[in-house]
Amino acid sequence: MASARVKIPADLSGLLHSEWERVIEETRYSREDAEIVRRYIVGKLPQIDVAVELDIARSTITRRLPQIYERARQTAAKLKIIEN
Repeated sequence: MASARVKIPADLSGLLHSEWERVIEETRYSREDAEIVRRYIVGKLPQIDVAVELDIARSTITRRLPQIYERARQTAAKLKIIEN
């Protein structure tokens, strides 16, 4: 599979895989949102591939990303992984 060009916000772009897993666990995303993070953000799969695997529309991923990033940002700041 090809690697996607994932546009992660600058303040979250340096997070390591283990830090993303910690953020996922602490944020308590829905199962779908957690899989979007794992597959699209961490795994760098194209949105269309993630959508097919999760049986959702690609537009659903696009629509959810701002909230996913905001919740990740808040949690990472609380965990002192990133600065506020």
